[in-house]
Amino acid sequence: MSPKEQGNDKIPTKQIRESIQRSGYLIEQRVEPIIRQSFGYVQTNPIYKDPDTGKSCELDIFALSASILYKNKYSCIFPILLCECENNSQPIVFFITESFIRYLLRSDLKVSGIPVKFWDSNHNRYTDFADFIGMEEFHHYCDTKIATQYCTFQKKKDKSGWFALHSEEQHDTFNKLIKGTDYEIVKHFECYRLPDEVSKEDVNVQIYYPLVILQGDLYSARLHNNRLILKKERHLKLHKQFFPSHKNEPETYQIDVIVESYLPKYLKMIEAEVDKISKVFQQKNGLVSLSIQKIIDDIRKAGVDLSLYRKYLEL
Repeated sequence: MSPKEQGNDKIPTKQIRESIQRSGYLIEQRVEPIIRQSFGYVQTNPIYKDPDTGKSCELDIFALSASILYKNKYSCIFPILLCECENNSQPIVFFITESFIRYLLRSDLKVSGIPVKFWDSNHNRYTDFADFIGMEEFHHYCDTKIATQYCTFQKKKDKSGWFALHSEEQHDTFNKLIKGTDYEIVKHFECYRLPDEVSKEDVNVQIYYPLVILQGDLYSARLHNNRLILKKERHLKLHKQFFPSHKNEPETYQIDVIVESYLPKYLKMIEAEVDKISKVFQQKNGLVSLSIQKIIDDIRKAGVDLSLYRKYLEL
Protein backbone atom coordinates (compact mmCIF):
# COMPACT_ATOMS: atom_id res chain seq x y z
CA MET A 1 0.00 0.00 0.00
CA SER A 2 1.37 3.39 -0.97
CA PRO A 3 1.78 6.24 1.58
CA LYS A 4 -1.02 8.07 -0.20
CA GLU A 5 -3.36 5.09 0.17
CA GLN A 6 -2.38 4.68 3.82
CA GLY A 7 -3.15 8.35 4.43
CA ASN A 8 -6.67 7.85 3.08
CA ASP A 9 -7.29 5.19 5.77
CA LYS A 10 -6.59 7.58 8.66
CA ILE A 11 -9.66 8.26 10.78
CA PRO A 12 -10.88 11.87 10.53
CA THR A 13 -11.00 13.99 13.70
CA LYS A 14 -14.79 14.21 13.52
CA GLN A 15 -15.10 10.43 13.54
CA ILE A 16 -12.60 10.17 16.41
CA ARG A 17 -14.88 12.40 18.43
CA GLU A 18 -18.01 10.47 17.44
CA SER A 19 -16.40 7.09 18.21
CA ILE A 20 -15.28 8.18 21.67
CA GLN A 21 -18.70 9.64 22.44
CA ARG A 22 -20.33 6.30 21.55
CA SER A 23 -17.94 4.44 23.91
CA GLY A 24 -17.90 4.36 27.70
CA TYR A 25 -14.65 6.31 28.05
CA LEU A 26 -16.25 9.70 28.68
CA ILE A 27 -18.63 8.46 31.36
CA GLU A 28 -15.65 6.97 33.21
CA GLN A 29 -13.94 10.35 33.05
CA ARG A 30 -17.02 12.12 34.42
CA VAL A 31 -17.86 9.78 37.30
CA GLU A 32 -14.30 9.18 38.55
CA PRO A 33 -13.91 12.58 40.31
CA ILE A 34 -17.40 12.28 41.85
CA ILE A 35 -16.54 8.88 43.31
CA ARG A 36 -13.12 10.11 44.43
CA GLN A 37 -14.71 12.99 46.35
CA SER A 38 -16.93 10.54 48.24
CA PHE A 39 -14.57 7.57 48.72
CA GLY A 40 -11.14 9.19 48.77
CA TYR A 41 -9.17 6.44 47.00
CA VAL A 42 -10.01 5.56 43.40
CA GLN A 43 -8.18 3.30 40.97
CA THR A 44 -9.23 3.26 37.34
CA ASN A 45 -9.01 0.08 35.27
CA PRO A 46 -8.00 -2.24 38.13
CA ILE A 47 -7.19 -5.80 37.12
CA TYR A 48 -8.30 -9.12 38.53
CA LYS A 49 -7.68 -12.72 37.59
CA ASP A 50 -10.61 -14.52 35.99
CA PRO A 51 -10.98 -17.78 37.99
CA ASP A 52 -12.44 -19.60 34.96
CA THR A 53 -9.90 -18.64 32.30
CA GLY A 54 -6.92 -17.62 34.44
CA LYS A 55 -6.61 -14.50 32.28
CA SER A 56 -6.14 -10.93 33.49
CA CYS A 57 -9.33 -8.85 33.24
CA GLU A 58 -10.14 -5.32 34.29
CA LEU A 59 -12.99 -3.29 35.73
CA ASP A 60 -13.58 0.39 35.09
CA ILE A 61 -13.28 1.70 38.66
CA PHE A 62 -12.25 0.45 42.10
CA ALA A 63 -12.91 2.79 45.03
CA LEU A 64 -12.18 2.38 48.72
CA SER A 65 -13.02 4.43 51.79
CA ALA A 66 -12.55 3.92 55.54
CA SER A 67 -14.85 4.46 58.49
CA ILE A 68 -12.71 4.63 61.64
CA LEU A 69 -14.39 2.89 64.57
CA TYR A 70 -12.34 3.61 67.69
CA LYS A 71 -9.75 6.01 69.02
CA ASN A 72 -6.81 3.85 67.95
CA LYS A 73 -7.69 4.68 64.30
CA TYR A 74 -6.66 1.21 63.09
CA SER A 75 -10.03 -0.54 63.45
CA CYS A 76 -12.03 0.29 60.33
CA ILE A 77 -14.96 -0.61 58.13
CA PHE A 78 -13.88 -0.35 54.48
CA PRO A 79 -16.62 0.10 51.88
CA ILE A 80 -15.41 -0.97 48.44
CA LEU A 81 -17.08 0.12 45.22
CA LEU A 82 -16.51 -2.00 42.10
CA CYS A 83 -17.87 -0.18 39.09
CA GLU A 84 -18.52 -0.70 35.39
CA CYS A 85 -19.62 2.21 33.15
CA GLU A 86 -21.71 1.70 30.04
CA ASN A 87 -22.81 4.10 27.32
CA ASN A 88 -25.93 2.15 26.39
CA SER A 89 -27.23 3.44 23.08
CA GLN A 90 -30.55 1.66 23.66
CA PRO A 91 -32.57 1.52 26.90
CA ILE A 92 -32.05 -1.40 29.28
CA VAL A 93 -35.22 -2.83 30.81
CA PHE A 94 -35.22 -4.83 34.04
CA PHE A 95 -38.16 -7.10 34.84
CA ILE A 96 -39.15 -6.49 38.46
CA THR A 97 -40.40 -9.15 40.85
CA GLU A 98 -41.46 -8.74 44.47
CA SER A 99 -41.49 -12.45 45.27
CA PHE A 100 -38.32 -12.34 47.40
CA ILE A 101 -38.34 -12.68 51.18
CA ARG A 102 -36.45 -9.88 52.93
CA TYR A 103 -34.65 -12.30 55.27
CA LEU A 104 -33.20 -14.31 52.39
CA LEU A 105 -31.77 -11.21 50.70
CA ARG A 106 -29.32 -10.67 53.56
CA SER A 107 -26.84 -13.12 52.05
CA ASP A 108 -26.51 -10.87 48.99
CA LEU A 109 -24.29 -8.48 50.96
CA LYS A 110 -20.69 -9.60 50.50
CA VAL A 111 -18.18 -8.97 53.30
CA SER A 112 -14.71 -10.16 54.23
CA GLY A 113 -12.18 -9.74 57.02
CA ILE A 114 -12.39 -9.96 60.81
CA PRO A 115 -14.89 -10.15 62.37
CA VAL A 116 -17.63 -10.98 59.87
CA LYS A 117 -19.20 -13.51 62.25
CA PHE A 118 -20.04 -12.94 65.90
CA TRP A 119 -20.09 -15.18 68.94
CA ASP A 120 -23.48 -15.77 70.56
CA SER A 121 -22.72 -16.94 74.11
CA ASN A 122 -26.39 -17.66 74.84
CA HIS A 123 -26.66 -20.23 72.06
CA ASN A 124 -22.98 -21.24 71.97
CA ARG A 125 -22.65 -20.51 68.26
CA TYR A 126 -21.73 -17.82 65.76
CA THR A 127 -24.26 -15.50 64.12
CA ASP A 128 -23.75 -13.87 60.75
CA PHE A 129 -22.88 -10.30 59.78
CA ALA A 130 -26.42 -9.46 58.66
CA ASP A 131 -27.89 -10.45 62.05
CA PHE A 132 -25.24 -8.49 63.91
CA ILE A 133 -25.84 -5.21 62.06
CA GLY A 134 -29.64 -5.57 61.84
CA MET A 135 -29.39 -5.39 58.07
CA GLU A 136 -33.10 -5.79 57.34
CA GLU A 137 -33.89 -2.55 59.13
CA PHE A 138 -31.91 -0.21 56.88
CA HIS A 139 -29.92 -1.77 54.04
CA HIS A 140 -31.17 -1.20 50.49
CA TYR A 141 -30.36 -4.81 49.52
CA CYS A 142 -33.34 -5.90 51.64
CA ASP A 143 -35.82 -3.98 49.47
CA THR A 144 -37.70 -6.80 47.76
CA LYS A 145 -38.24 -4.94 44.47
CA ILE A 146 -35.54 -6.72 42.52
CA ALA A 147 -34.96 -7.81 38.94
CA THR A 148 -33.77 -11.25 37.90
CA GLN A 149 -33.97 -10.68 34.15
CA TYR A 150 -33.27 -7.83 31.74
CA CYS A 151 -33.16 -6.99 28.05
CA THR A 152 -32.11 -4.34 25.58
CA PHE A 153 -33.12 -3.71 21.96
CA GLN A 154 -31.75 -4.10 18.46
CA LYS A 155 -33.13 -3.25 15.04
CA LYS A 156 -34.11 -6.12 12.79
CA LYS A 157 -31.87 -6.71 9.83
CA ASP A 158 -34.62 -5.73 7.41
CA LYS A 159 -35.16 -2.48 9.41
CA SER A 160 -38.85 -3.39 9.80
CA GLY A 161 -38.85 -3.02 13.57
CA TRP A 162 -37.08 -3.88 16.81
CA PHE A 163 -36.58 -7.00 18.89
CA ALA A 164 -35.69 -7.46 22.54
CA LEU A 165 -32.59 -9.47 23.36
CA HIS A 166 -30.37 -10.50 26.25
CA SER A 167 -27.18 -8.64 25.35
CA GLU A 168 -23.95 -10.60 25.72
CA GLU A 169 -22.14 -7.35 26.45
CA GLN A 170 -24.32 -6.64 29.49
CA HIS A 171 -24.18 -10.28 30.56
CA ASP A 172 -20.38 -10.01 30.54
CA THR A 173 -20.53 -6.72 32.49
CA PHE A 174 -22.52 -8.30 35.32
CA ASN A 175 -20.31 -11.39 35.41
CA LYS A 176 -17.18 -9.20 35.48
CA LEU A 177 -18.49 -7.37 38.55
CA ILE A 178 -19.27 -10.61 40.34
CA LYS A 179 -15.88 -12.13 39.48
CA GLY A 180 -14.12 -8.91 40.48
CA THR A 181 -15.96 -8.90 43.81
CA ASP A 182 -15.12 -12.54 44.41
CA TYR A 183 -11.47 -11.85 43.56
CA GLU A 184 -11.25 -9.02 46.12
CA ILE A 185 -12.88 -11.19 48.81
CA VAL A 186 -10.49 -14.08 48.19
CA LYS A 187 -7.50 -11.72 48.20
CA HIS A 188 -8.57 -10.12 51.48
CA PHE A 189 -8.98 -13.43 53.28
CA GLU A 190 -5.67 -14.72 51.90
CA CYS A 191 -3.88 -11.68 53.32
CA TYR A 192 -4.99 -12.42 56.88
CA ARG A 193 -2.29 -13.28 59.42
CA LEU A 194 -2.73 -14.18 63.09
CA PRO A 195 -1.58 -11.46 65.50
CA ASP A 196 1.06 -12.13 68.16
CA GLU A 197 -1.49 -11.08 70.78
CA VAL A 198 -5.27 -11.12 70.46
CA SER A 199 -5.49 -7.72 72.12
CA LYS A 200 -3.52 -6.25 69.21
CA GLU A 201 -5.99 -7.42 66.57
CA ASP A 202 -8.00 -4.61 64.98
CA VAL A 203 -11.34 -4.70 63.20
CA ASN A 204 -10.72 -5.01 59.46
CA VAL A 205 -13.97 -5.51 57.55
CA GLN A 206 -14.54 -4.87 53.85
CA ILE A 207 -18.06 -4.40 52.45
CA TYR A 208 -18.55 -4.74 48.69
CA TYR A 209 -20.84 -2.73 46.41
CA PRO A 210 -20.85 -3.88 42.74
CA LEU A 211 -22.29 -1.11 40.57
CA VAL A 212 -23.17 -0.45 36.92
CA ILE A 213 -23.48 3.20 35.82
CA LEU A 214 -25.45 3.83 32.63
CA GLN A 215 -25.22 6.87 30.39
CA GLY A 216 -28.43 5.92 28.60
CA ASP A 217 -31.96 5.13 29.75
CA LEU A 218 -32.99 2.62 32.41
CA TYR A 219 -36.50 1.17 32.71
CA SER A 220 -38.37 -1.22 34.97
CA ALA A 221 -41.05 -3.53 33.59
CA ARG A 222 -43.77 -5.42 35.40
CA LEU A 223 -47.12 -7.04 34.67
CA HIS A 224 -50.24 -5.54 36.23
CA ASN A 225 -53.58 -7.12 35.33
CA ASN A 226 -51.84 -8.69 32.32
CA ARG A 227 -50.71 -5.25 31.16
CA LEU A 228 -47.04 -4.42 30.76
CA ILE A 229 -46.11 -1.39 32.85
CA LEU A 230 -42.91 0.42 31.85
CA LYS A 231 -41.37 3.04 34.13
CA LYS A 232 -38.27 5.13 33.65
CA GLU A 233 -35.93 4.58 36.61
CA ARG A 234 -32.77 6.01 38.16
CA HIS A 235 -31.79 3.01 40.33
CA LEU A 236 -32.61 -0.68 40.09
CA LYS A 237 -31.07 -3.87 41.48
CA LEU A 238 -30.24 -7.13 39.73
CA HIS A 239 -30.32 -10.34 41.77
CA LYS A 240 -27.97 -12.84 40.14
CA GLN A 241 -26.70 -16.31 40.98
CA PHE A 242 -23.10 -17.28 40.34
CA PHE A 243 -20.66 -20.06 41.20
CA PRO A 244 -17.78 -18.38 43.11
CA SER A 245 -14.29 -19.79 42.76
CA HIS A 246 -14.17 -21.19 46.30
CA LYS A 247 -17.51 -23.08 46.31
CA ASN A 248 -19.29 -25.86 44.46
CA GLU A 249 -22.70 -24.31 44.99
CA PRO A 250 -24.14 -21.01 43.72
CA GLU A 251 -24.18 -17.81 45.72
CA THR A 252 -26.47 -14.86 45.16
CA TYR A 253 -25.22 -11.36 44.44
CA GLN A 254 -26.94 -8.03 44.09
CA ILE A 255 -25.71 -5.52 41.55
CA ASP A 256 -26.88 -1.92 41.69
CA VAL A 257 -27.69 -0.38 38.31
CA ILE A 258 -28.03 3.40 38.17
CA VAL A 259 -28.15 6.19 35.63
CA GLU A 260 -25.27 8.63 35.74
CA SER A 261 -27.28 11.51 37.24
CA TYR A 262 -28.19 9.36 40.26
CA LEU A 263 -24.57 8.74 41.29
CA PRO A 264 -24.29 11.49 43.99
CA LYS A 265 -27.47 10.27 45.69
CA TYR A 266 -26.31 6.65 45.46
CA LEU A 267 -22.97 7.50 47.09
CA LYS A 268 -24.76 9.30 49.94
CA MET A 269 -26.90 6.19 50.48
CA ILE A 270 -23.78 4.01 50.73
CA GLU A 271 -22.20 6.49 53.15
CA ALA A 272 -25.31 6.40 55.36
CA GLU A 273 -25.38 2.60 55.38
CA VAL A 274 -21.70 2.33 56.30
CA ASP A 275 -22.23 4.92 59.03
CA LYS A 276 -25.03 2.81 60.54
CA ILE A 277 -22.90 -0.33 60.39
CA SER A 278 -20.00 1.50 62.07
CA LYS A 279 -22.26 2.69 64.88
CA VAL A 280 -23.37 -0.89 65.53
CA PHE A 281 -19.72 -1.93 65.85
CA GLN A 282 -19.09 0.93 68.25
CA GLN A 283 -22.17 0.20 70.38
CA LYS A 284 -21.36 -3.53 70.52
CA ASN A 285 -17.62 -3.13 71.01
CA GLY A 286 -17.52 -5.79 73.74
CA LEU A 287 -19.15 -8.40 71.50
CA VAL A 288 -16.84 -7.44 68.63
CA SER A 289 -13.76 -7.98 70.82
CA LEU A 290 -15.13 -11.30 72.17
CA SER A 291 -15.80 -12.52 68.63
CA ILE A 292 -12.30 -11.63 67.44
CA GLN A 293 -10.79 -13.49 70.39
CA LYS A 294 -12.98 -16.56 69.79
CA ILE A 295 -12.15 -16.66 66.06
CA ILE A 296 -8.40 -16.42 66.71
CA ASP A 297 -8.61 -19.07 69.45
CA ASP A 298 -10.45 -21.41 67.07
CA ILE A 299 -7.76 -21.01 64.40
CA ARG A 300 -4.92 -21.58 66.87
CA LYS A 301 -6.56 -24.64 68.41
CA ALA A 302 -7.14 -26.12 64.95
CA GLY A 303 -3.51 -25.51 64.01
CA VAL A 304 -4.38 -24.97 60.35
CA ASP A 305 -2.17 -23.34 57.74
CA LEU A 306 -2.84 -20.03 55.97
CA SER A 307 -4.83 -21.61 53.16
CA LEU A 308 -7.57 -22.70 55.60
CA TYR A 309 -7.93 -19.48 57.60
CA ARG A 310 -10.96 -18.39 55.60
CA LYS A 311 -12.89 -21.41 56.82
CA TYR A 312 -12.61 -20.04 60.36
CA LEU A 313 -12.98 -16.34 59.54
CA GLU A 314 -16.40 -16.54 57.90
CA LEU A 315 -19.58 -18.36 58.85
